[in-house]
Amino acid sequence: MSETKKQKKPEGLLQNIITYFCFKADLNSTTKLTKLCYLADVYHYQMYGKRLTKLPFKHYHFGPWTKEIQMTLEELYEKGIILEKRIRTKKGQDATIPKPNIPQTEITLPKDAFKTLEDVIIDWGNATTEEIVNYCKKTLPFLSTPFDKRIDFSRTDEIKEYAKKKGVSKQKAATLDVISNKNLLKNTLKGMKEAQGGKFLDYKAIFD
Repeated sequence: MSETKKQKKPEGLLQNIITYFCFKADLNSTTKLTKLCYLADVYHYQMYGKRLTKLPFKHYHFGPWTKEIQMTLEELYEKGIILEKRIRTKKGQDATIPKPNIPQTEITLPKDAFKTLEDVIIDWGNATTEEIVNYCKKTLPFLSTPFDKRIDFSRTDEIKEYAKKKGVSKQKAATLDVISNKNLLKNTLKGMKEAQGGKFLDYKAIFD
């Protein structure tokens, strides 16, 4: 196999994730790509108890952010795996979007990763950048992290966060406080049920 052929295959987890999103999502900005990668970690943690990536997302003004997304996208451009395509937006503006330059079959990911990414695409693949930014800002990991600090993805447990908020143990929150709050219980159970199907409620939907 020639060196050129070898270079036209994503290497490593993040390159494969980004290439997948370039195939599946309506990507009109790097911001949206960054938020999709963040949600992949949120979804994966809620489904499997661990993150999909090890990206150092931080709490910033426009939601979760990490420079590694743009850096990895540039690597894919340099290898010719992703190309920059100029388009005219619905508002009549010129924009550049990433388009894959390889067969989709070249993407290599674990089965559980494909499941997570598929769920993210179903929920957010066609969302606007504004919609996905607003949602990411309402997720528990983001809300639970101080500004400019690295996001803790373990903060996806609604009962645990409710216990912290009330200053009680998780056991008490689950057996007393949550059960006595019919609205909270309803929303929590709804969140658990929807999580099993790949749908996730944000912090406001649970605690509002």
